[in-house]
Amino acid sequence: MYEIVREDGPKRIVRFAEPVDVTDELFRKVRREVTRDLDMPGFRPGKVPRSIIDRQYGNVIRAEVADRIRKDLTSKLLEEQDWILDDRDPEGDTGLPVEGSGYSFEMTFSLFETPVPEIPAGLTVTVPSLDIEKAVSETLDSFRERMVSFEAAERPAETGDLVVVETAAAGADGAPREFSVRLGDENIGPGFDELLAGVAPGDVFAARMEREGEGEPGPGHDFRVVRVMAPVLPELDDEFAGKAAGVPTLEDLREKLRSGIADRYRQDVEAIRERRVLDAFLGANPFDPPLYMVSNLTADYIERLGEDDPDETTREASRELASRKVREFLLLRALAIREGLTVTPEELEAERSPEESSSSVLDRLRNRKALELLLSGATIKEGDPSAEDPDGDPEGSGERSGAGWRWARVERSPDTKE
Repeated sequence: MYEIVREDGPKRIVRFAEPVDVTDELFRKVRREVTRDLDMPGFRPGKVPRSIIDRQYGNVIRAEVADRIRKDLTSKLLEEQDWILDDRDPEGDTGLPVEGSGYSFEMTFSLFETPVPEIPAGLTVTVPSLDIEKAVSETLDSFRERMVSFEAAERPAETGDLVVVETAAAGADGAPREFSVRLGDENIGPGFDELLAGVAPGDVFAARMEREGEGEPGPGHDFRVVRVMAPVLPELDDEFAGKAAGVPTLEDLREKLRSGIADRYRQDVEAIRERRVLDAFLGANPFDPPLYMVSNLTADYIERLGEDDPDETTREASRELASRKVREFLLLRALAIREGLTVTPEELEAERSPEESSSSVLDRLRNRKALELLLSGATIKEGDPSAEDPDGDPEGSGERSGAGWRWARVERSPDTKE
């Protein structure tokens, strides 16, 4: 089916050949497809004589047969040869097949040569320490918060309270709308919780959203406080354990939480360890990956976002992520080849799904072994990972989403309609 006739540096010249029986069958198939879709005056669909089809569409049919043969044979070549191409469009003969004869042609493939990877020496990975009893206590608090109930409070509103508010557009007629706000969640927008701090049932105020850099804001909205509801948390007892997790006692719940937290901690440590090691590995081996691979993966990321017309920020972020993933793939692949990491036929068969190619599964398994090799050389210590993460954003240091606007109180004149 193919023969590598010459190697010239990163280039490979390959001669392909398709036998006459396969070529002729493909000619018949393509001709049937053309005839089936052809609407020609004076002939019923599918009944146009072959002589007319060949006279008018012969070159189109030959070009389609050539294209299908080339795609089929080159995909088989790449599946078997374990190559990474520098360019997805190899150079090739322009000759077309002739019915009744075998089809042979040559193509030149330019291979991408990943730089020989270097493994960073003395790599230390810092992971967060675990206070498991503190984590259990915090988890129990979160369970209690999810089971919270509320009762009327005869006092000004405080953080954690549920405040029921009635509103309508300022000066507008019609029935007012009622909604509730949990103080501290800021789910109505920046600044609104501050307006509700200290209010009591019956209090009224006016507020509007103001954006920095915009013109004069609108008149805003009138609000009236209907109720203030204080949170009531369930007691930490056996009854709570049954409702929260279906276990008989509070101690059973604590033990279940200890086990789950320890498992999650191990998973988190592994994720941090893998990220740090890959960051160091990529940093020690800078290179530009093939552009077409980055472009293909970028398009895939954007498609997953479901955006028909993404902005340039989204495109750039997708390109950066795609470039990193391609570099990671190629470096791990090169490391596996350099270290002679092999995949047995049994491993390949156990991992492969029916729709996957053998080459893609081979790369996945081989790269997994290369990553395990990298991870085995890293030293783990406990500490504060954020101190070593220049890209990290400590909790609370960044602005909240939507911080370009916030709620502000509006002072009404005495004659303004409430």
